[in-house]
Amino acid sequence: MSVEDRSASTSTGVIRGWGCTPTGDPPPAAVCEGRIPAACLPAGLVRGWRRTCLYAIIVVLMVLVFLNIALTLWIISTLRLNANGIGPIKIIKNGIQLDGQAWVVDQLAVSTISSAPAQPVTVHSYRNFSVLVSEPTFGNNNTLRHVELAKLLIKRDSVVCSGRKFEVRDAHGASVFSASRDEVRVAADTLAVAGAGGVTVKNAIQAPSVRAPPGSDLQLESLTRRLSLKAPQSIHFDSRAGSMDMTSHGDIKFNSLVGSIKFDAPNIIISNLKEANVTNKAQKNIRTMKVYQLCVCLSGKLFLAPPDSVCASTDDDMCR
Repeated sequence: MSVEDRSASTSTGVIRGWGCTPTGDPPPAAVCEGRIPAACLPAGLVRGWRRTCLYAIIVVLMVLVFLNIALTLWIISTLRLNANGIGPIKIIKNGIQLDGQAWVVDQLAVSTISSAPAQPVTVHSYRNFSVLVSEPTFGNNNTLRHVELAKLLIKRDSVVCSGRKFEVRDAHGASVFSASRDEVRVAADTLAVAGAGGVTVKNAIQAPSVRAPPGSDLQLESLTRRLSLKAPQSIHFDSRAGSMDMTSHGDIKFNSLVGSIKFDAPNIIISNLKEANVTNKAQKNIRTMKVYQLCVCLSGKLFLAPPDSVCASTDDDMCR
């Protein structure tokens, strides 16, 4: 470049190179039409695609974190989670406390179910309700199975209890009623049956005392078989306010193997006895008094005879 050219350029203020495009003038602006040239994009996108992808991933992760936080807060508010439990369910020292109702879909395995003080426990089931006590045992193939020890099944119209023994106790822990395969025992002071049909016993009943409630009659009846009363020492019949009747279609027998049969009463009346036919005539004064002597046949049959005659009868059918 010559000295003249340098002076000219100095006077004009234009810097020229070595025969090239003047460096002092800005390049012409690019026209953003059709395809997007690099000059029309943001600087961050032009610098590198890796940085752009990293920013996009960070934004997506931030959105997911905020969604998870919002979903967690919604679940906590819906289930009412707190430090002691879930809503009405509270974790206490000895178990779980539930306020309200609980729906059990399949099975519930617990050791103890108790209510709050002065609050009842209600168990409701649509079909049936069963309580099962089992014991885990191992079979022949070392398979775990459960053996039923006791079961209480409440159906729609019946209650079934299965086990070795069924026992009812009072509030003090004393036994009131117990039933097993060997015996059924009632430990109450009085066993009262209020039904019109009474109590039907197929074999035998053993009791120290059988009595009717006040104002009611006591009736021991056998419709098709015999009625037998047995005691190792004595049998006592007592009617304090009324009479006592014994009715039988056949014979009534009083049998004592060692002791005697005693009738202790101010009046003993035996009615409908047959009177013996005798040959001699009785005295008129005695006959009018209606006094007889009581005679006994060898068969044990009783009959009447006049007081002044021999205790005998001419009728052969009298002692049959």
